[in-house]
Formats: sequence, structure tokens, C-alpha cells
Amino acid sequence: MPFLLETQTLARTDGSTQIPLLEQPIGECFRRVVSASPDQIAIHSGTRHITYGELHAQSDAFALGLIELGIRAGDRVALSLGNGIEYAVIAYACFKLGAILTPLNPGYLPGQVIHALNHITARCFITSTEIKLPHKDPRLTSELLQEIATSSDPTSLSTTVPSLQHLLLIDNSGGRVDVTALPVTADYEALILAHGSQRLPPQDHLGAEDVANLQFTSGTTSAPKAVCLTHRNILNNAYLVGQGMELSAGEVVCCPPPLHHCFGLVLGLLTAMIHRATLLLPSPSFDARATLQSIAEHNATVLYGVPTMFLMELDLMSQGFIQKSALRHLRTGIIGGSPIAPSLRLRLHQHMNLSGLTNCYGLTEASPIVCMTGVLDCLDKRLTSVGQVLPHTAIRIADRNNPTRTLPRGDNQRGELQISGYAVMAGYWDAPEETARTLLVDEEEIDPQTQRKRIWLRTGDEATMGVDGTIRITGRIKDIIIRGGENIYPGEIEDTLLTHPQVANVGVVGLADAIYGEVPAAFVVLRVETSPEELRAWVRQKCPAAMVPKHVFAVDRLPLTASGKLEKYKLREMGERWLQ
Repeated sequence: MPFLLETQTLARTDGSTQIPLLEQPIGECFRRVVSASPDQIAIHSGTRHITYGELHAQSDAFALGLIELGIRAGDRVALSLGNGIEYAVIAYACFKLGAILTPLNPGYLPGQVIHALNHITARCFITSTEIKLPHKDPRLTSELLQEIATSSDPTSLSTTVPSLQHLLLIDNSGGRVDVTALPVTADYEALILAHGSQRLPPQDHLGAEDVANLQFTSGTTSAPKAVCLTHRNILNNAYLVGQGMELSAGEVVCCPPPLHHCFGLVLGLLTAMIHRATLLLPSPSFDARATLQSIAEHNATVLYGVPTMFLMELDLMSQGFIQKSALRHLRTGIIGGSPIAPSLRLRLHQHMNLSGLTNCYGLTEASPIVCMTGVLDCLDKRLTSVGQVLPHTAIRIADRNNPTRTLPRGDNQRGELQISGYAVMAGYWDAPEETARTLLVDEEEIDPQTQRKRIWLRTGDEATMGVDGTIRITGRIKDIIIRGGENIYPGEIEDTLLTHPQVANVGVVGLADAIYGEVPAAFVVLRVETSPEELRAWVRQKCPAAMVPKHVFAVDRLPLTASGKLEKYKLREMGERWLQ
């Protein structure tokens, strides 16, 4: 497909407009797919499957159940679930109804869940009796539910989340949990059974520019950012990424990444639907064995993952768990989410038949994909770049010290990558100042899509643009640590460590890791000698496991500028030197 509209001398590229954008809500697009392919399998999940027709009927029934509970268009429906058919049913019910789907990371601790629910003033929260996390025993949600359902007033549900009116439960415990003892207001299965023969009328008031999805960019407990993504944002991103992979009807897309993340929700659920493919969800949370078994069993043609996932799959293959011939139907997929070592790309070509695997670059605020390599791009391009801009998207490399000035093209011209076009978020939920800092209004250019002043999304990522428009990501201006595809915010770890009575000061940076790409490393100034194990345990008690520093270094003082700012690049240099 043609990605570039033209070549320019400045580091600015506008994607092709040859393919028209979809100007409809997600529910309308879904109904058209169902009409064309009602009996095609929409999703394989473990030993279960559901056709597009059945998914349509169940999501209609659940939407009607939500209406019965008082949920209306614009209300926030939050959910904390592992990958599975139920996730898809709830998502499409919200999209059809116009309720705003708000996925929460199942790894959130109760305090983080409550904070997120309050931030978005959620009306409804859906979870399961057990949460399955990678490489861990299932975690019961009974404690979380008890912390939410705190009101003794029969007219209200929660004093911790005053906006919340309903707690819905999906029982995935296999009888291990007495659900009658849990403080829930409705049951998922019961709602569907009550409305199973009914159909939701088209919601004519919904438009493509309505917000469909709130995506949290972190699990912070102080200043969370929930990205507002419209039907137009995510539907078109799913469509164009599928076009970039040359995805066709009937293909099988294996999606180990979580549906609570843009990767799984947009590129998995929606991309498969738009292109009438079958989505394969190997397990509720990532399991390399289940992934490889599912690929072989269902003849998957497309595989998604972050580098960490692919490394674990390759490790199993090297142990003889499965033969390369069992993956012979694989042809393409997406790798992204964190830096990709060229050696990993080569191994995927050699051992998993992924000769057409695409590199993608994106961020939640861009719905999420901005650039990708093509399935037929030469190996060198896929080893060293994230390809070129997608259609209907403009990108530029701006001077880091003057964000309105576009740099010249060239591999030595590093600047901030900025994005414009249909994929740019509507803003951050209830955070106008943060939105204004991130979205730059161009006073000199009119966007032909909107006929308004062009908006540039400041990514905080450093990049270069080659003479042919190829983008190379050279680093991050922001200090986000990307651990196995998951964004880790150093400030949250620093804040947690500073609550330890023996920690006087701390700086956290990301250091390279062979498995996860990057891991958190903490440099601590101690009041009294304290073991690294104690400090890790302190963080583990208060934060998700991914935020626990792999490396803890005790230092006499932190490197500071004359104005007192922490020089994090010096911490990285110190850490790299000490680990050698």
C-alpha cells in the first residue's frame, strides 16, 4: 500500500490519503461485518470459541442489560479482566451503546483501582472472581470488592468511589469461590440470559467523533492520565494497520498482548473484526506455552507481541517444546512496545517463519500506531527503523528547544517526533493543563481533515527522519521506562521509595536488560544501611511487580545540576558501568 504522499526536504512527511477513512461508530462497522460473515469464528479463547453472529447477539444482550442498570451513552464502564470472550462482549456492548469503555490493568492493586475509578467517575465496574497474572497464581478480587463496596447506606454502593452504581462479576473460579458472599450488584451471565433474545436498536445519536475508550497511560496513585480516544481514532487505526499487514478475511490473528492495552484492544480485537479475521486469545494473561500451542492448533497466520514475549517463545522452541514446522502458517505480525534488538529480529525470521513481521511505533495518545514497516520491506530497514508514516497521518521531527521548528531530514538530525492527523487523541480526561502541554496548536497551518488549525501531538520521543521518510527512534526525551512493552514511570517508584524511613533521596532510571529490554534501577541515598532486598520488598508491597527495581545501588549523593535538577543520564552511565 502507498504510505507516503510526497518526499520533502524538511523532516516532515504526510501519509497518503488514497485510502478513505472510516467515518462511522464502531458498532455500525461491527454490524456490517456480522451481516457479511455471521457464521465465521470471531474469537478462539482457550477451548472456547464464538462466531461473529453470536458475539453480536451477546453484546446486544449485555448492552440492554447495562441500559436496564441505568448506564447511558457517555457513562464510564471500567473493567479489570484477563483476555477472553467476555472482554470482547463487554467492549462491543459499550461501543454499540455509546458507553465509554475504560480498561484497567489487572495488575493494579486495590488502591490504584479505586483511584482510577474516582478519576473517571465510573458508573460501573466489571471484574472477575479471580485475576490471572503472568507467572503467578490466580489472585482473588474479594478484597478489592470489599474495599469498593463500603457504603452502609442502601441507596448507595460505595463511599470510596461515590460515583459507582454497579459492581458486575464474572465468575471464572470454577466453583472455588462462593460468589454469593461477594458484594456485587449484578452477574454478567444473568444479564445476558435476561436479554438473550432481544436486539439493541441502532443508537443514531452516536457519532464517529464521540469518545469510545479511555486508556490509562500509567497506574499512578497521584496524577493519572486517561487518554480520550474516539470511535474515529481507534477504528481507523485498526483498519490502516491491518492494511499495512495486508490482512485478509479468514486469517487467524494470535494476540497474546492484553486487551486492557491499546495493542490488544485496537490492533487485536478491532483489527481482526474490521478485516473479518479470527482473533486467537491463547490465555487470560501471557503464557508462552499456550501461545505456541494455539498457533499450531489453529494455524495462525499473524502473531503479535512485545520483545519479551517473543524471547520467551523462542526460548521454549530452543528447548524442543515445539518445532518450527508447527508454525509454518505464520507470515506476518507486529513487534513493538519497547526497543527491538536486531538479533531478535533475525531469530524470529529464522525460527518462527516471521519473514513479514512488521516493526511498529506508536503511543496510546496516537490510537496507537503511527509508523510501521511494510511486510515486503528489506530486512535492513526492518532491523534498523520503524518504517514510514501511516496514511492520513503527518509526522515531523521538531527542534527539541523550539517545538514549532521542523528540522532538516537526515540521520544526524535528532529531534522530538510530533504527530498530527486523525489518530491524535481528543485529550486527557479531566486534565486540561496536561492536554495543553501535549497538544501543540499550529497557528500557521489548517488541517485539511478538520478545516481547523492543525494540532501536533508532542510524543517526548527522540527520532530522525531519513531522506526517504524512514523513521528511526533514537531515544526518549521523557524518562519512561519500557519494561517488556509496559510503561513504567520512574517518579512513581521514586515516590514510593521516599516513603521508606531510611531513604533520604532517590533517582530511578531504566537500564538495558536482555529479557525485558529495560528494567528499573534505583539509586538511593540512605540514612542508615538498608539491604536492596528490603527496599525491593517495600516497593513490592505498594506497587505492581513490574515497578520493583531489578537493580538497587546505594550512593553517597545524587548527581545534580547547578539548579538542583537530577542528572539522570549520569545515573544511567553509572549503572551501566557498575553492571559491566
